[in-house]
Amino acid sequence: GTLLQVPAPSQHRYFDLVAGTEVHPTIEGESVMLSGAIPPRGIGCFLFGPTDSLGNGLMRFVRRQAALHARSDFTHTAPGVTTRLVPVRPTLPCSRLPAGMMELPAATLELNIEMRVRECGFYDSTPPSGDVYNFQMRRFRRTVAFPRFAMDETLVTNAQFGEFLKASRYRPRHGEKFLKHWTRGRPPAGLEDHPVVNVDLDDARAYADWAGKRLPTEEEWQYAAQGADGRHYPWGEQMEPGRCNAGKTGGTTPVKAFPRGRSPFGCYDMCGNVWQWTESERSDGRTRFCIIRGGAFYAAKGSGWYVDGGPRPANFATKFLLTWPGLDRCSTIGFRCVAELSAARAGSPKPVESL
Repeated sequence: GTLLQVPAPSQHRYFDLVAGTEVHPTIEGESVMLSGAIPPRGIGCFLFGPTDSLGNGLMRFVRRQAALHARSDFTHTAPGVTTRLVPVRPTLPCSRLPAGMMELPAATLELNIEMRVRECGFYDSTPPSGDVYNFQMRRFRRTVAFPRFAMDETLVTNAQFGEFLKASRYRPRHGEKFLKHWTRGRPPAGLEDHPVVNVDLDDARAYADWAGKRLPTEEEWQYAAQGADGRHYPWGEQMEPGRCNAGKTGGTTPVKAFPRGRSPFGCYDMCGNVWQWTESERSDGRTRFCIIRGGAFYAAKGSGWYVDGGPRPANFATKFLLTWPGLDRCSTIGFRCVAELSAARAGSPKPVESL
């Protein structure tokens, strides 16, 4: 039927940009009636303008749209998509423990993972069943065999990220919100040893690659946070004051501000301060997401619709929908890296007990 009624200026051309066709509309008095059909899961879009101002590339675009439209599937059934985990690119194993990293011994563990039920689903592309607006918890169990590896003792800091930029001259393709909190290419005075934020997943990957490392998988992150005994928090079973950045300062804190909150292997800030990117990107060809871990200093109050904030247990996972860098970069997400280690040596260090 009629989709739009617009003024009828002279010497104008009209195009259906979805179907990729030129439209010859009906003129009624001083109005043009643009008609068409919007199919299931479809959209409508028209363009009109003076012939001499439509641009030389318009017809090429229209032809591309026509070809795309010809092979489109507008059935109303749910698309048959499969979510796939993007393979982790391995790094060269280190023969010795790199400076600033903590060793995690090889182990085979059953991990218990908790996620909040939300309308965007979970690890796969199947919409969740039942009432997704109750925001209940869903639990997964996964047995994982870990080789020996090393985890950064701390989150990557503003100062460390600055060294990376200076040495690599890295600049993201899309710079929106990149290091938004910095001034003139430098972190704010006094925040040099705070975790770097306002970096997206690819920014974090670029740093890790420069450092000869990679981002941790979410399973590696959980092992480093809770140890082999599967504790609820890095220090034990209960949330305790003074163990992590729970938001009292209203912002990030230095990466070694909470030594009493270290994990069994001696890693800082595995709970609170900022969420952490993991190498867990999944895609079904239409939707991309990854898993972030650890919680942050900030927690939005007043509604269950807000993402879970504040410090989170070691086994808690949040699905982060990846859209584009200008939205993926947040002031509450940072990262740390891991390195693969060669076969175990005699006398490998034992896990560090929480203080």
